[in-house]
Amino acid sequence: MKISEVAKKLGLSPKTIRFYEDQGLIAPKRATSESWFTSGKNRVFGQEDLSRLDFVKKARELDFSIKEIQSVLDYYDQGPACGCGSRAKVDELIALKLIEVQQVKIHLEALEQKLTDIRANNAAIAHELAQNPNEPEGEFLIADYIIPIRNDAKK
Repeated sequence: MKISEVAKKLGLSPKTIRFYEDQGLIAPKRATSESWFTSGKNRVFGQEDLSRLDFVKKARELDFSIKEIQSVLDYYDQGPACGCGSRAKVDELIALKLIEVQQVKIHLEALEQKLTDIRANNAAIAHELAQNPNEPEGEFLIADYIIPIRNDAKK
């Protein structure tokens, strides 16, 4: 199978497939071209190449790095013929990725709370300005617009 056919079948661009080849994630065989305008050898993808590319695509969708993917493929290549040696490595990476996602989630929830508090503070400032139309807005510093509402003001 040629690179254009593989790209279409897996939903990857030929450029992405070449990148994965450059990174050592796949190594398709080369066949001598019979065409006078090609540079001599075309990639020929077999079923194993398709399987590896499909794995790489799915792993990238899960936000695994090229290095992490390479480590799984190394286990796969060096392990038993059944490929089952890499299952533990995949489980290990998934566990680490879950911890990473949980940490990001905690960070995002804290950020969401800060932004909500700042928005409430800005609403309080706007309310205070509306109640005192003669008070110039200059009484508030620019930094006041990006600080959380004061605890005593929440009550």
